[in-house]
Amino acid sequence: MDWLSPERYASELPAEAARLATAACRREPTAVVPTCPDWTVRDLVTHVGTGHRYAAGVIERAATEPVPYRLEEAPADQAAWGEWLATGARRLTGAVQERGFESPAWTFLPAHQTAGFWLRRMLHDEIIHRFDAEPAGEVAPDLAADGISDLLLVFAAATGQASTDPRWRQLTGSGESLLFSATDTTDRWHISLTPSGIAWRAAEAPADVTCRAPVAELLLILNRRRPPTPDQIHGDRTLLDRWLALTRF
Repeated sequence: MDWLSPERYASELPAEAARLATAACRREPTAVVPTCPDWTVRDLVTHVGTGHRYAAGVIERAATEPVPYRLEEAPADQAAWGEWLATGARRLTGAVQERGFESPAWTFLPAHQTAGFWLRRMLHDEIIHRFDAEPAGEVAPDLAADGISDLLLVFAAATGQASTDPRWRQLTGSGESLLFSATDTTDRWHISLTPSGIAWRAAEAPADVTCRAPVAELLLILNRRRPPTPDQIHGDRTLLDRWLALTRF
């Protein structure tokens, strides 16, 4: 499945930052985020804003080796969150536009070392965390589909990589397969568990378990923000449960 255009990512990142700020500012800063129970709303904003600044720093330095991660706290004044998030988003999009979408940049995935990877990954991280702040929020179908493909790209590339989450390295099997099928678009994702990790393709094919739902709902299911309902699952529920247990981001 093709990526969206660099221009689309660059326009959506600040737009999503504004949506997140609006949603977060409707809640108490110290309120617990139900879908991320270890975080308060302020922690959520801090995470997203730090991610923007970290990725921008990697790209600005043209780093080819890991860069130390430093948490940058969101402002104590909740009214300042919107501009703080906007500043980080502008910095990241500006860094990518200045250096080029395909320019080399260190990332946590050796197979995907470009500035554009960071822009795409940070956008989809931001979209999911906006849902954390605003569970009833919406996302465009093509963005939701791209978010699913981005997530699967990360899992496929990270399988077997020593530095990644040990749960991801358990995403192996002997050919078991899953199909995630959108009911409102033509998007399909077929995943096979192999001895060396996962392989996926954008195609409809027989699978041991199929999950069918609107594409935005599939995005939330795959990111463990919303459980699938029984009528959305066809086949081996145990296999789907295993996948979801091992793929928490």
